Amino acid sequence: MYLFTSESVSSGHPDKVADQISDAILDQFLAKDKNSKVACETFVTTGQVIVGGEVKSSVYIDIQDITRKVITDIGYNKSDYMFDGNSCGILSAIHEQSADINRGVERLNPEQQGAGDQGMMFGYATNETANYLPLSLDLAHEILYCMEKIRKETSLMPYLRPDSKSQVTVQYNDQCIAERIHTIVVSTQHDEFDDDERMLARIKADVKQIL
Repeated sequence: MYLFTSESVSSGHPDKVADQISDAILDQFLAKDKNSKVACETFVTTGQVIVGGEVKSSVYIDIQDITRKVITDIGYNKSDYMFDGNSCGILSAIHEQSADINRGVERLNPEQQGAGDQGMMFGYATNETANYLPLSLDLAHEILYCMEKIRKETSLMPYLRPDSKSQVTVQYNDQCIAERIHTIVVSTQHDEFDDDERMLARIKADVKQIL
């Protein structure tokens, strides 16, 4: 017997917010100029966003507008959150792609094409779920998907804020077959709407309905 644990974070988690801003900027460049070369990173903190990187493109895009739209679409649209897409500071430090990088990524002969960066990743697909993900990860994603849908589309849990996290542990037998869900952990930002004991009881009851 062994335990396998996976974690998922919501769209409002700081890491995810940063990724979505960078992705949106890349998408806008490619939508207007398919030959754009974009290396973009984003840093977010209380009331502040910094976007930096190197770009080569024939088009201009409005970094501030794109960034604010991503943040407000996620749900950061109140000053109480200390991070509001309508009023947060945004610093753009994007500059032209360096000549050294450009020589590596643009060649007349495609067979001589280089790469502007390199990295190592690993992972695997499994027939354990319809999404080809490990059961624990699939469940962790699904929990947050349901919570986000409730937060954005219903009034069932009006106290929810954008940042949340889930962790699921599945117990397997010696034949590597899932036997049961061992542990589920869900944490979320939320408004203060009562004393601590009553808030915890309400949130627990609401989350159990999702599960």
